[in-house]
Amino acid sequence: MKRKTDKKRWGFTLVELLTTLAVIGVLLGLLIPALNEVTKKATQVKQKAQFHAIGNALEAFRNDYGDYPPSAYNNIGADYAVGSHHLAEALVGRDGLGFHSSSQFRADGFADLAGDGIPDDVIYGDPSTYTAETPAQNLAARKGPYLELESANAVKLGSIFPTAYPQLNKNAFVLVDMYKQVKNTATSKEVGMPILYYRANRLKIGNSANPPDWDMANTYSINDSFCNSLGIIKPGSGHYGDDVPTNASIFYNAIQNPNFTSPPRPYRAESFILQSAGPDGLYGTMDDIFNFDQNN
Repeated sequence: MKRKTDKKRWGFTLVELLTTLAVIGVLLGLLIPALNEVTKKATQVKQKAQFHAIGNALEAFRNDYGDYPPSAYNNIGADYAVGSHHLAEALVGRDGLGFHSSSQFRADGFADLAGDGIPDDVIYGDPSTYTAETPAQNLAARKGPYLELESANAVKLGSIFPTAYPQLNKNAFVLVDMYKQVKNTATSKEVGMPILYYRANRLKIGNSANPPDWDMANTYSINDSFCNSLGIIKPGSGHYGDDVPTNASIFYNAIQNPNFTSPPRPYRAESFILQSAGPDGLYGTMDDIFNFDQNN
């Protein structure tokens, strides 16, 4: 007599498998946006911490030299230096060795060390090119860097924009934000966009002869960053950035303190403004980060 044996089959039915996959899909749909938001918030915290460090460094610079570095662009021939360049030069130097006390923040990096009224002395770069001072004297004239180089996020503009925007000085450093939007051609690492810097003109607040949305142009000039690549209009173009062709009022609306309207008064009207392009890598959009709290 044969004994019957029960054979149990283990496994999932097709319906069970599809149900499980559907539940996993729903959970991932809920989890991934939450994780992205956490990552975004964490980067925003790091960005604000970076601005805080830069702010402290600028205060140290002012203690040494009596004022914040200028932000207005200048050019030597076709070579332009803008606010972003000046910020990096003041805090780390044009060569990473600190700021030279004789610097005039010129686009070519020269200074008048000979005292003849002609700024033709090299003060940054290869020591063999120094004319009016020895390398030892040059280093003795330096202060800083005011930011630790390893955490300063300083890169040469040419390493992130090697071919575009030829009018900007590619060999000078800029400080970049925490949002990794472009690749450093020298290191192949993803780095941030240049931090825009504006020093306040504390003697002129409001009552501009320009249209109402330009009233604060006397305090902060949007032209200080000069180049579309860095998010700010070229003089006379009337547009804010290559990628966001809107009126420059976006910038002035963003920096206006809502508690003061007659005349309009910007945030940080006595000092300086720092601006990050934010997560989207574009200046002049709603996710831009500033060194003030727009919620107040």
